[in-house]
Amino acid sequence: MKFLELHLKGFGKFHDRTISFTDGINVIYGKNEAGKSTMHTFIRGMLFGIQPQRGRASKNDLYSKYEPWENGGTYEGSLRLEQNGHIYRIERSSRKTGNL
Repeated sequence: MKFLELHLKGFGKFHDRTISFTDGINVIYGKNEAGKSTMHTFIRGMLFGIQPQRGRASKNDLYSKYEPWENGGTYEGSLRLEQNGHIYRIERSSRKTGNL
């Protein structure tokens, strides 16, 4: 599987941001608080989803931690990837009250 492009329409600090990958190894680096972990969590969320916790646990869960700073609390984005010569696009969109 090869990632081609991320589009973070609303996820944490990112709003309407596109990141493209090239062939070979791609290294994501940056200073503290640059968004490396946010991108990692976004990719995991695109592939596997993120479930909000209930009760007290909801204050510190990933769903709350990466709440979009803009875009009215709408988690949105897409991931384009290639597998065995086929290109796939995964899209997810959710309001603060739903599942990503």
